[in-house]
Amino acid sequence: MDQDTPISVETTLADAGVWAKNIGITILTPDVDKEFDSVCGELAGTVRLPGFRPGKIPRNIIEKRYGDEIKKQVTANLLQRGVRSAIAKEQLEVIGQPVVDHTKYKAERGQVFKFDLEVEVKPHFEVGAYKGLSVEQEEIEVLPEEMASATDRILERFAERIEAGADHAVVEHDVVEGDLRFIVEGNEVHKEDGQLLVMNGHVVGAYAHLGAKFLEGAKIGEKRTVEEAIGAHFPNKEHAGKKATIEFTVKSIRSRKMPELNEELAQKLGMKTVDEVNEKIRSSLLETIGNQIHKRTQYELLDKVVAATPFELPKRLTEMMSARTMQDSMQQLAQMGVDPATLGENEKLSLDATDRAGSEMRRFFIVDAICAKEGIQVQEEDVDEEIVKLARSQNMRASELYDKLIEEDRLGELHADLKIRKVLEFLVDQSDVKIVPRKPAPTPDSAGHEHTEHAPVENAPAESAPAAHDHSHDHSHGHEHGH
Repeated sequence: MDQDTPISVETTLADAGVWAKNIGITILTPDVDKEFDSVCGELAGTVRLPGFRPGKIPRNIIEKRYGDEIKKQVTANLLQRGVRSAIAKEQLEVIGQPVVDHTKYKAERGQVFKFDLEVEVKPHFEVGAYKGLSVEQEEIEVLPEEMASATDRILERFAERIEAGADHAVVEHDVVEGDLRFIVEGNEVHKEDGQLLVMNGHVVGAYAHLGAKFLEGAKIGEKRTVEEAIGAHFPNKEHAGKKATIEFTVKSIRSRKMPELNEELAQKLGMKTVDEVNEKIRSSLLETIGNQIHKRTQYELLDKVVAATPFELPKRLTEMMSARTMQDSMQQLAQMGVDPATLGENEKLSLDATDRAGSEMRRFFIVDAICAKEGIQVQEEDVDEEIVKLARSQNMRASELYDKLIEEDRLGELHADLKIRKVLEFLVDQSDVKIVPRKPAPTPDSAGHEHTEHAPVENAPAESAPAAHDHSHDHSHGHEHGH
């Protein structure tokens, strides 16, 4: 019998904590025996026994020979059907996965089947004020530093690498070659001709998490030394994660020579004049900045509603989402060449993951509650329109993208995303939005991103290891980027 087919159940319902319910479920003997008959019938059509034609083996022989396997399958079927039927009968809005200890139960022919189920249900609360809110939104304009940065990114595509002179001191974007040594407990464990890149405030290619200050200002012939934990991509795996003295002696420096934005370069970009290039850059920035500002306004309003709507989150779902967020953070660090086991900050990462998961869950439940109160729904045409838009951006046919979303079980994600967007737009429409001038973007210095703990030290002893660094933000340190 199809495991999704409902089955008659008797239920008892009891509170098991905040937003948690315990359901006692009983399936009566006739329905238990029907499930045994169904499983035996399916098995009889597949097994082969001497002296019996296929599908004609008596039920009592099937049960005698395959009794344990039949009981396991019947138990699994009754649990699955019973869970679905009990939730439907009690009309519970279940979130997360129901909890059943399958090992505790065993179905027997001629007996009732009883089991306990614990579920968490969607929180119910009164949504705080979400209409008539006041919010400031920055004017959509391009700042000079944004224009310069965007232009530089285009020019970087045509930049050349040139050998720096003997007096050149290492700066951002320099590629530095030299002798790279790793010393653990007084023993050299690895040495190579290293090639390091100073980029975005970091040194890439050193098998460790190093700030740019490790190399900035160094000249040819100069040696820099630092104490740091070795990353996961270290060639000698037995030393990965250990504290090491890292030495680097500069042998050569190649600097980046940026081209001039002129008509020749404009033509390489498929345009006629420098003005046309600048206008294209400005137009693209306005679209990007406009989207960013609008999204900030939307989420600022949503977070105002979150702050005005206190409620307790479901405990088990929160733990599950926190663990998933923590795992994602660990994977991101590993992809960047940072071994999470060397951070000494797993407790902080765990707290950050719990906070992020809690914030996202509160937003989700409040969006859902506003949808219910305001009758906001995602229609089939909304989904179709979004799929067409996404397909165009990915150079695919809409039908192909739809099939892909179905195959990857992601259509629900798209539906949820559209629902959130509808609510965010609704909040903006219902709010008093005041346009204010844009503020300059924060510089790395003002953001406290100096990495002074990774400045070079002279003959640093092992006990003078730097303090643990906050790795919770996005870094890119994989050694593979340095070559």
